[in-house]
Amino acid sequence: MTVSAAFASDNAAPVHPAVLDALIGANADPVSAYGKDPYTEHATQRLRDLFASPDAEVLFALTGTAANVIALSAATRPWHEILCSDIAHALLDEAGGPVRISGAQLTRLPSDDGLIDPAELERRVARRGDVHHSHPSIVTITQSTENGRVWTASRLREFVDRAHELDLLVHIDGARIANAIAALDLDPAEAIADADVVTVGGTKNGQMFGDAVLVRRPERFDGIRFVQKQIGQLASKQRFVAAQFEAMLTDGLWLQTAAHANTMAARLSRGLTAMGLRLAAPTEANEVFVQLDPAARERISGYAVHQPDALSPVFRLVCSWATTEEQVSDVLQRLRG
Repeated sequence: MTVSAAFASDNAAPVHPAVLDALIGANADPVSAYGKDPYTEHATQRLRDLFASPDAEVLFALTGTAANVIALSAATRPWHEILCSDIAHALLDEAGGPVRISGAQLTRLPSDDGLIDPAELERRVARRGDVHHSHPSIVTITQSTENGRVWTASRLREFVDRAHELDLLVHIDGARIANAIAALDLDPAEAIADADVVTVGGTKNGQMFGDAVLVRRPERFDGIRFVQKQIGQLASKQRFVAAQFEAMLTDGLWLQTAAHANTMAARLSRGLTAMGLRLAAPTEANEVFVQLDPAARERISGYAVHQPDALSPVFRLVCSWATTEEQVSDVLQRLRG
């Protein structure tokens, strides 16, 4: 039986045609290597303008994991502590990369589907300065979260402001930042509040590969370009990453694709609840988490879906820019039996 990856992950989606055209266009003539090219210059300026960060430094990486590692490692020293939620991608899905490269401790905080109460930060910094304990330096949060939740503008602003009051830097893992912005219907700058560094995802939103690191306070990330180079993420042909961002950011295409993914997820979510199935988390962006018994899971065995916890009956279905209404209807029809 052929198994479809249509809902396995937005990583499984095909590349958007506009990105393929951009890659072909960037392949026309020789240009300078290592980011000293017009494609990188244009994409960098677009990201600065979109996120109202005129003085930001912008780096490009080949993967989201690498982008997170670059940001977190440049902000820390081996005696530091990186705070994160108990479901953070940096904690559970990056094979210890941030710890190995930075040497810093990664500490999980309890959360509500990845949304962290600012009071948790206060508990962790209480022993700061004690030589027997790691020094909290930065907190990383995900927008939208690993369980598909979206930080509202007010909640995020409150969290970031409190972190800064506690002398913590804030990193936003924005692998699905476009989905969060589309869901909130906000100016991109409002969706990141006053965060210090933001990973801007591209791979999950129509690109072939590539994420960006928006360093909004470069003075707090001394040496970040050396980290990028050391871990093999300063691509010699960086124009092929930057050209993809240029294509997706032109005329708001990146938000159109994200909005479509969110719409498909909402349609799927409504259909699941209408048939009496229980969602494990509210559907706020493009990920749907639903409880399925073995019989229900078997009925959609034609689709590869992710089970985050092997001991829990919760399954994740992810919609992308390429998800169709027909695919959503097919899953729902199969579940109806």
